[in-house]
Amino acid sequence: MTLRRSLVLSAVALAGALTITDGAMAAADTGQQRSEVTLSATSWGYVDSATPATAYFKPSGNLPIGTWDTTPHLRRSYVTFDLTSLRGAPFTTVLLSAGETYYADCRGRATEVWRTSAYTKQTTWQSRPAEQTRVASRGADGSCLDNDATFDVTNAVRDAVAHKVRHLTLALRVAEGHEADPAFYRMIKAPATLRVVNNTPPATPADLRTNDEPCAKDGTGALVSGQAKLSARISDPDGDFTSGQFAWWPVADPSHRYTGVGSGNPAAAYPDTSDLADGTYAWEVYAQDRWGAKSATTGPCRFTVDRTDPNAPAVVSATYPAGAEGGGVGVAGDFTFSPNGSTDVARYDYNFGGDMREIAAGPDGTATVSFTPSANGWQSVVVRAWDRAGNLSLSTYYSFIVKETRPTVTSDRYPPQGGPDGGIGVPGVFRFAPGTPNVVAYDYRLDGGASATVTAGQDGVAEVTITPATGGEHVLFVRGTDAAGVKSPEREYRFLVDASPVVRGPESVDLGTSATYTAGPRMPNVVEYDYWFASAESTKWTVKASADGTATLPVEFVSADQSLLRVQARDASGGLSPVAEKRLWLNTWRPTLGYEGDIGTEGRAATFTFTTPMPNAVEFEYWLTADPATRWTVPVSGTTAKVSYTPPRIGDYEMLVRARNTAGVWSSTDNLTWTVTNTPTVSSKEFQSNGRVFPGTFTFEARQPGAVRFEYSFDWGPFQQQAAENGRAVLQWTPPLPPEGSAYHNLRVRTVTDGGVSSQENTYWFNILSAPYVSSKEYPESQWSGGRGVPGTFTFTPGMPGIVSYTYSVHDDRGAVTEELTVPADGSGAGTMTWTPPDRGIYSVIVRGTTADGTRSGGIGYSVYVH
Repeated sequence: MTLRRSLVLSAVALAGALTITDGAMAAADTGQQRSEVTLSATSWGYVDSATPATAYFKPSGNLPIGTWDTTPHLRRSYVTFDLTSLRGAPFTTVLLSAGETYYADCRGRATEVWRTSAYTKQTTWQSRPAEQTRVASRGADGSCLDNDATFDVTNAVRDAVAHKVRHLTLALRVAEGHEADPAFYRMIKAPATLRVVNNTPPATPADLRTNDEPCAKDGTGALVSGQAKLSARISDPDGDFTSGQFAWWPVADPSHRYTGVGSGNPAAAYPDTSDLADGTYAWEVYAQDRWGAKSATTGPCRFTVDRTDPNAPAVVSATYPAGAEGGGVGVAGDFTFSPNGSTDVARYDYNFGGDMREIAAGPDGTATVSFTPSANGWQSVVVRAWDRAGNLSLSTYYSFIVKETRPTVTSDRYPPQGGPDGGIGVPGVFRFAPGTPNVVAYDYRLDGGASATVTAGQDGVAEVTITPATGGEHVLFVRGTDAAGVKSPEREYRFLVDASPVVRGPESVDLGTSATYTAGPRMPNVVEYDYWFASAESTKWTVKASADGTATLPVEFVSADQSLLRVQARDASGGLSPVAEKRLWLNTWRPTLGYEGDIGTEGRAATFTFTTPMPNAVEFEYWLTADPATRWTVPVSGTTAKVSYTPPRIGDYEMLVRARNTAGVWSSTDNLTWTVTNTPTVSSKEFQSNGRVFPGTFTFEARQPGAVRFEYSFDWGPFQQQAAENGRAVLQWTPPLPPEGSAYHNLRVRTVTDGGVSSQENTYWFNILSAPYVSSKEYPESQWSGGRGVPGTFTFTPGMPGIVSYTYSVHDDRGAVTEELTVPADGSGAGTMTWTPPDRGIYSVIVRGTTADGTRSGGIGYSVYVH
């Protein structure tokens, strides 16, 4: 139960009537429980140095510490507790609960708890309690405000109870060095309380492990190279939150200790071995609950840090020596990996250009793998060593040359990609050449057929004739045999038997003409051919083949999409060959579609021009993509025609056109896309990209049919109106003086019809400068001219009204060349100065104008390039 300040309990009652909080639970093995009670303060208050004779006893609200201003108001707070109920009662921990309710600065915390003499209702700053012992403190820790702040005051309470002190007064204050700093001002929840806990210590940790290996009491223990994991199972009879408190140190230097904390169960700490030198370390652990109660320490266990990588391994092979030719395709070879001086290699990973594989090292640190090459030429194996701690070596690249021991196969009629002379039933000669000495015969087979043998000549070469019975890809397998009866690895020769017809004829043709193509067979018993264009699969023509299987294919080019001719042969049984394709370059007589003048204004007739290269063209046909059913025609005059079209509304348009000749053949089409708008145009001579602060005009031109007025707005302000005269208006405007010497502006303009319909809006952007203009005949801006010692006259003209003088200076890339000088302006506002370059290079003339009342214009830099 909670103890109120008017309640006094005996030791027996305290032990027997406790409120169990914060996860307290019965211990399974001892039956003990963690008990907890709360003691409320009997009195509390604060003192203030700014009111040294005033007592603040039991004030409403929270308790202040420190100063909240620079007067300063140094404030200290006090709480008093009646400890009578704790005499003879067991307790292990006492916490002062002093939650924070206000802070001035996250980084400003220097709170201290002191044991003091008695605090009473008459206590003031002048009579504040004497500080006896500092009990606890807390500085900045990254948190701004801790509503549940506590201070361990166990020793102070235990001492007071032991000396039979009934009332214990504790002071809360800011440390003396920061007490006058407002950044450290804080408020404490009032009244503060004491949490009195009787707690059972945690059990001694068990099942100690390093990197999940059981504890090694001696020797080297677990080997680690990166982060180590130290773990132990921890428990607390009260069920309190408990952490493992770990410590580790070099066995050779126990005074050099490292510590870490782990939570969970098992609790674990993770030493970063990058901070540790190679060597053997010991470690131990104890458990500590949230009240600070500790178990016995257990250990030590050992682990050894090894962050030294093994050497790159050595590789040898008798069959495939490094950098030399050996073995052969299909010949297995052993490759031995050795540690190359390292003493703790555990395994190797390697790859021969494929997937990475692993093999364990033997007791002597070596390992041997077998590899059978499937191709000749340069090959390599990449090998890395791993030691027992998990360190990885650099890679060893072992390169070797695989002999070509397979026979070579060639065929003129049946090259790998297929040839024009082969085909189904067409015999072809295949030549076998030896890949090793003393070849006397070859075994060969086609695809999955039976094997046959051919005797080689004295030069080891043999030829066989093979007649493919089917089309498509085939594989010829060939193996040589030498005089000793040793057979070579097998060569796979892949070749294509193209059974599609051979089509010959012109590749460049003109639309509206005809051409003749010939088709030749690449399969037996061809009796006819079908042919068609890819653009019209449903329209096919069939011609009979002559006795030799060939045929003539007449073609008329009447459509602009006839660019891919397809041909297929048919044999006497009705079997069809693969389709042959012949791609053609077809001159489609594409016309050119152009335009004259403005075609983008709503309601305004647009002129389009058509030009055709097509012979005997008689008319053009044109239409809009949005309405392909509506088409218009116009006669061809020579090779051209003109048409007029008025866009009915704003938006995007696309026109297409094609030409037709006297034979009725249509050309391909040309197209033109454009956008029609009714946005008014805005122009200005004075206000372009960089205008000046003088009156000027804007000219508006309407593009909306029936527009009667313009609406305009400067800089997103409200719209104003100006009447349109013949679709045009001129607006007078004087820019405001830009406060920073330069200001961007925008002018939005739209038109409106009598019926109140608005056009699209045009936004015209421009910049206004108050800076003067600069010019020089001898030194035009940014042009190499003049020279060292050659004077130049520079003329300044105003960028704003009322300029009476100009201030200028000359700079180069290293700083000022002249001091700031002033020249007067004449009646027109212009001023001049003469300057002689001291050397070649690039200079800047910086100029500002000044008015009679001292207002300065913006500045401008004029670049001078001196030869």
